[in-house]
Formats: sequence, C-alpha cells, structure tokens
Amino acid sequence: MPKKHYLSFFSLSNTGLYRLRIKLALLFLLTVIASLLVQQAAIADVRDDCAAKYPSISSYKPPPFFSEDTRSNIDLSADKTLTAKDGSTTFDGDVVIERHELRITTDYAKFDNTQREVTVRGNVHLDTTAMSIDADSGRFFLDDRNVEFDNIRFFMPETRLRGHAETITSESDKSATLISSSITSCPPDDVDWLLSADSINLDLQDEYGRARGVVLRFHHIPFLYTPYIEFPVGDKRRSGLLVPSFGTSSSRGFELVVPWYWNIAPNQDATIAPHYMNRRGMQLDAQYRFLTQTTDGTFDVNYLPEDNVTLEERYSLKYLQNTKITDSVRAKIDYKDVSDTEYLQDFSSSLLGTSTTHLSQSADVVASYTNWQASALVQSYETLDLTIAESDRPYRMLPQIKLKGDEPLTDYLNVTLDSEWVNFVHEDDIKIEGPRFILQPGIEVPLQSSAWFLKPAVEFSHTQYNISDGSGMKVDTENRNLPITSIDSGIFLERTMSKDLIQTLEPRLFYLYVPFEDQSDLPLFDTSVPDFSLLQMFRKNRFYGGDRIGDANQITAALRSRIIDPATGYEYMRASIGQIYYFDDRRVTLTGIPATNKSSDIIGEISGRVRNWRANAGMQWDIEEHNSAKHNAALQYATEDNAIFNLGYSKRRETLINPEALEQTDISFVAPVSKKYTLIGRWNYSLEQERDLEAIAGFSYDSCCWSMIFAYQRNLVTSSSIEEDYDNSILFQLVLKGLGSVSGDSAVDKLKQSILGFRDEY
Repeated sequence: MPKKHYLSFFSLSNTGLYRLRIKLALLFLLTVIASLLVQQAAIADVRDDCAAKYPSISSYKPPPFFSEDTRSNIDLSADKTLTAKDGSTTFDGDVVIERHELRITTDYAKFDNTQREVTVRGNVHLDTTAMSIDADSGRFFLDDRNVEFDNIRFFMPETRLRGHAETITSESDKSATLISSSITSCPPDDVDWLLSADSINLDLQDEYGRARGVVLRFHHIPFLYTPYIEFPVGDKRRSGLLVPSFGTSSSRGFELVVPWYWNIAPNQDATIAPHYMNRRGMQLDAQYRFLTQTTDGTFDVNYLPEDNVTLEERYSLKYLQNTKITDSVRAKIDYKDVSDTEYLQDFSSSLLGTSTTHLSQSADVVASYTNWQASALVQSYETLDLTIAESDRPYRMLPQIKLKGDEPLTDYLNVTLDSEWVNFVHEDDIKIEGPRFILQPGIEVPLQSSAWFLKPAVEFSHTQYNISDGSGMKVDTENRNLPITSIDSGIFLERTMSKDLIQTLEPRLFYLYVPFEDQSDLPLFDTSVPDFSLLQMFRKNRFYGGDRIGDANQITAALRSRIIDPATGYEYMRASIGQIYYFDDRRVTLTGIPATNKSSDIIGEISGRVRNWRANAGMQWDIEEHNSAKHNAALQYATEDNAIFNLGYSKRRETLINPEALEQTDISFVAPVSKKYTLIGRWNYSLEQERDLEAIAGFSYDSCCWSMIFAYQRNLVTSSSIEEDYDNSILFQLVLKGLGSVSGDSAVDKLKQSILGFRDEY
C-alpha cells in the first residue's frame, strides 16, 4: 500500500492558498444559494420511511471541525506528490484536502504557481456542513478569483434538496452563474417535481439572483413557466413577484391573486396584489407596513371599483398601529371600515367574519406606573347588522379617560382608586347624550399566609351626569353615592396522593353589601348584564358599565379542587362549584322588576388533561326550574404529529339576557389514515335551527418531497347579493418541500381558524 504524504498548504503559498480557501468557501455558498432559488428557508422532512430513499452523493460524510487555534490550517494527503521545475505541484491518487468544516476528495489535483491556478479532476467530491457536491472537474484562478466547475451534482442531507448544473462559473467572490441547472427534493427514483432554469446569475453582494427560462414540472408536466424571475438569496428583502394563490367559492367564483412585493425602505414595505374573481370582478388588495424605533403599523385596503353582482363600489380598510411613547406609555390605533353592511358576508370565508355585527374604530393611550394605570380612549362603531334598530346601537365614547390603581400605606393597608370620565355620543338624534363621571376610592386590608387569605375592603362610589336630550335641553339627574363593603376569604388545603401528586381543597367565601338606591332615572349608556359565571360571582357589581350599581346583601360560597404534580407544576385536574346566597331582594335591575330568588343558579366546572387528552365541562343549574340553564362540554385529543380530534357540545336556553336559544354540536378532526394520507373535517351544526353552520371535508397527502391539502368548505351566510344561504369554497394548497407553497397559504389559514389545534407542518 503506497505511503501517504502530508503537506501543509502554507508550504505552497500562504497568500495564494488563503485565496484558494476563500474561493472554495464561496463556491459552496453559491451552490447552496442557487439550490434555494425562490425561497431561502428549506423545509426538512426527516421521516424514517423517506430517509432510506435519499442516498447521499458519494456517501455524504460530515467535514472535520478544527480547534480554534488551527482553523487557518489546511491539511492535504495523497498517494503521490510531485513538484516540477516550473514550480507546479501535482497530487495524484486518493487526494484528500481538509480544513475547518470542509473536505475535498479527488483523484488528481494540480497547483500551477506561475498561473496561480488550481485544477482538480476525477471523482471530485466536496463535503460541507450543509451539503455535498460532486463534479467531474474544476479549476480556480487565485489572483483574479475566477472559478469554473463542470457537471455539478449537489445534495443537502438535512433538507433533502438535490440538484444539477452543467457548469458553474464565477469571475469574483461577489457573483456566480449556473448554466442548465435543476433542483428537486424528491428521491432519485421518484422525481415528482423538478424546477429547472437555463441560467441563474447570483449577486452575492446585493443578495439577489436572476434566473432565465424557469420551468416548474409536477409529475413531469410543466405547469409553471417564466422567461425571467428575480429572487432573494439572503436576508435582504427585494422587490418582486410572490407566489400566486388561487381558489374558488360560490360567492366569488374562481379567484386568482398575484402579489407583488415592494421593498420601499429597510423599515417600510408594501404588497400589492391584483385579485381576480370571475363572479365579482377585478379587485386590488394592498398592504403597507412600517416600523420605527417606537411604532409599528399596518394598513390594509381591498378595493373593487364595481361589483359585477351588486354593480356598486366595494372596499374594506383596516389600520393597526402600536406606538411605544416611553417605557411606560403606549398608544394604539385600531380602525376598520367597509363600504357596505354586507361586505364581510360576501368576501369573508370564515364563520367569524360573516357573523360580525359591529366594526370597532378606536384609539387609546395607556400610561402605567408601578400599581397605577391611566388611559384615554376614543371609540366608535360601524353597525353591519341593519336589523339592529338605530336606537339600540352602541354609544360612542368620545373620549373615555380612566385612572385606577392601588397604593400600600402599610403592610396591612392599601388605598385603591377607580375613576372614569367619559362623554357618550349616539348616532340617533333623539337619544340622551353627555358625560358621566365616576370616582370610587377605597381602602382594603390584605391579610394572608401560605394557607389562607382574608381581604376586607370598603369603597365609596360617586357618580354624576351632565347630559342633555336630542334637542339640547339639559336633563336633570341626581348624583349617585353608594358605599360598597366586601370581605373576601379563602383557605388552601392539600394532601399527598399516590405517585407524589398533590390534591388541593380551596374553599372561598365572598361577602358583598351595597345598599339600595333608586337609579331608574339614570341613563343606560354602556350597561349590560353579563353571562352568569364563576368569575361573575366574585365581582362587586353584577352589571357591566357604570350606569348601574347593583344593590347587594349576599355571600358567595365556592369550592375548588386541583390535582397537581408539585415537581413540574403540571395540573391534571381542576373542578369548581359555586353559588350565591341572597339575604335581600335585588331591586336594581334593567327591567325594573326586582329579583326575589334567595339563591343564584349553581355553577359547576371541571377540566382535566392527561397526556394527549384534554376535557372540560360546565353547567349552570337553575334551582327554581330544576334543570340546566346552560351547559357545555368539550373533548380534545392532540398529538405532536398533528393528529387531532375535537368534540364539543353547548346549549343555552332563552333568557332575558340572551333572547336567542342556542344548541350546537361541533366535531373536527385531523386523522392520519396511512403514512401519506390524512383526513380533515369539521361539522358545526345548530340543533336549535336544524342546519349546518360550517362544514369542512377534505384530505391531505404527504410524500417525501411534496404535500397537498384539498378540502371543501361550506359556511352559513346571509347576504342579499347572493341567493344561496351558504358560501361553498374549495381549499387547496400544494407545497413543494424546499420551495414552499405554490398556491398561497389561504387554505391553511382557514383550517387554523376552523379546527382547534391545527398546525401547518410545512
């Protein structure tokens, strides 16, 4: 066996071989960049059943890692070395060149010191930390940094991307050109998709590339061609076309969106997208984003000059801004507007969008300091549901100013303050309008230990109005002055169970006293009665808003129990039950009819989770009717590999607070039925109305190098511009692994909204 000869590259030329190392590193970087083409972030698929289908080119072997003090060295071994009289050196037979994170093997290498040229040929193979490269031959000119390699084949083990190019040339370390190149993430014996280009020019300095004659084939069928395309090859953003998306729905027909990205400045960009809908017409979708040291904002607009169905102009606007004025002062703007009341019905594909009754338009500033918070808010609403009478629509707050917080005077004494000044304005000219002022100071005594707590508190609420009717005439109202007394208390008990788990028992008593004061002459600007819940039992006012303060002489008794792993804090189970006992009738009501029951409904809740299973249930038991006023239950199974099953049921009977009865079932799942196929579905059904609310049925396919989602969606809508009660749409997404989605992300976005726990793995 021939003896190996080991040399240091520095024995040839420190300067020249240093440039050689630079050139080699550049070559590998350029090849990696070229392999990404349109999208730099490749998606790894490391499933075991696919791994065997990807034999690496010439058996990929990770390159060596040199210690920090030897990383500038390059080691070389060969069967034979020969130095000629002209100063050139040849290496022959099993040539191995290694440096930090790089290995080159070849049959033959020659260094020409006169021409400053390095030539390699015969089974040329290169391994980097990210990929391996095979080539028939190659050469480097050190002084002018020219590079040329022939018949390039590369493979990236982590991402499964592999490709080919006839030649790669470079005249500097800032650019390179690939001729007749192709790329795929499919295994060699099953090339389902292939992207090829006549030529690719890469500009490493500006981090972008130009490709000509680009063809994307799927199952050997060309379905996308472009004579010219520009794409990013680094972190720098660059203006250009993005991946088009398409779909279909009964409301809008076939849809095609072709977005163009505009890189305005490092802190500003915009996306402009012509949106063709064969039933509605051509719409322009646009989004502008900006970011400064203190502010980030987004402005979205969708504009349809003339709807082919309604023959009207249609549009939607949305502006969102968050500003950090100082570390403790924040500002926010949230503005939404649509051209007409049925815009969301016609152009939204989600049940949430089609059921929206009001659009909020608000701006607020919040300042926080230790335990104190001050805020100023202006808020208006656009009503989309015209069945809501004008007089029943919400008031605008122009503005609302609040100050609240607490301050400890001693270890056992806190002072509290909750204050508000708000000016109410209504779109109905005959409604009462004007400002309301509330000042509510208080004192509380927080006493607690690790096993118990006791917090008595006394507050005094002062409210006054300065209001007028629609004609501008002042309306006289009495000031409201009410003391509020409360005592909150609880005990924490625990016991050790088997497997070192802890079960707690946490009884809690909350006493509340508020004397009666006639408030029937006060207006109702923003006051409502919330749904009854465990949280509501411990509030000091049974109303939302400041126009009514409920009289109270009552005690709330509740009990909670939890099963906890003390080592991790993981909570396996939680169960709670509570009820209010009334000592007096409640005479302050929105209807004017006193409530005379001696106790409230009983609220019970239970939830638990074990491994991949989660469940929860709740019930409100009517003690007078001896039946359930409201109950719900939900069960979820979810695994790390996106297998999901959700089952839900909810029922609510008709009440004064909720005039519409509700009874719904909701079933959804993501169920793998084989290694490649997964079923997807959702069925949200109203038992009360005996009709579907939303239905989705479809499947996904996942191979080693591509995946697809195909589903049918049916949403309940009510719009005069379409005859159907339902909007039917097709959800489709095709992902070529390594390139990303070639059909947009709308399908995945809709499935995330509809199926709890759904994730996009690709």
